[in-house]
Amino acid sequence: MGDETRLGNFLGYMGRGFKNWVFRRMDQGALSGRLALVGILGLMATPSQRKLIRRLILLQVLEIFRRSTLLLSIFGLMMGWLWTIIWFGVLENVPGSTMLSGLLISVHLQEITPILTTMVLIMSYCGPMAMEVSFMKCSGDFKTLTLMGIAPERALVQPRIAAIILAFPGLMLIINVASLLGAFWGITQAIDLPLVEYLSDLFLALEPYKIVLLLVKILFTSSMMGFFCLYNACQIKLGAYDRLAGVTRRSMTEAFFYGTLAGVLVTVFYA
Repeated sequence: MGDETRLGNFLGYMGRGFKNWVFRRMDQGALSGRLALVGILGLMATPSQRKLIRRLILLQVLEIFRRSTLLLSIFGLMMGWLWTIIWFGVLENVPGSTMLSGLLISVHLQEITPILTTMVLIMSYCGPMAMEVSFMKCSGDFKTLTLMGIAPERALVQPRIAAIILAFPGLMLIINVASLLGAFWGITQAIDLPLVEYLSDLFLALEPYKIVLLLVKILFTSSMMGFFCLYNACQIKLGAYDRLAGVTRRSMTEAFFYGTLAGVLVTVFYA
C-alpha cells in the first residue's frame, strides 16, 4: 500500500509539473503572438508614435551601455591577459603567436565572450529591468495603459527587448576589443611582438564563416534573453508585491539559461 501511495504521489507530481510546463509554453506563445501583432500594428502608427517608440528604445540602449560598459571592459582585459598566462605558462613550449590568435578567435571570441556578455547584461540591466516591469504590473500601470488605449507590450515590453537585441553586438565588440588588448599586453610581457604583426595574425584567424556564426549567435542569444526576462516579469499578478523578488530571480535565471542555450544550439547546428 505504501509503494502504491508513493507511486501515486510521484505520478501526480509529474502530471502537475507537465501541466505547468504546457501552460507556460502556451503563455509564452501567447506573449510572442501579442508582441508580433503589436509590432505589425506599429507599422501603421503615426509618425509621432513611431518617433516616441524609437526614443524609448534609444533611451534603453543608452542605459544598457551606461550600466555594462565598465564591467565588460574589465572582464575583457582580464580574460585576454589570462589567455596569455595560460599560453606562455602551461603551453610555453608551443612557439609563435599565430596559434594563440587562432585560439582567441575560435574559443574566446565565439564561445566565452557571448556567455560573459550575457552574464554582465543580466546582472547590470535585465535583473533591475525585470524588477521594474514587475513592479509596474503589480501597481496597475499595465491596466492603466490598456484603459488609455495603449498596448503595454508596445510601450513597456517591445522597446526593452529591441534595446537588448540592438545593444548586444556593441557590448560584444567592447568585451572582444578589451580581450584582444589584454592579450596583446600579456604577449608583449613574454615576447617582442609588434602590434601590426599581432593584428595580422588575428585577421588571418578571423574567417568569414566565424563572423556569420557570431552574428547569428548574437541575434538568437539576445532575443531569447530579452524575451524570457520580460515574459516572467509580465506574469506577476496585480498587487502581488511579495512575489517581486522571486519573479526577478526567475527572470534572471531563465534569461541566462535560454540565452546561453540558444548560443550553444547555434554553434552545434551551424558547425
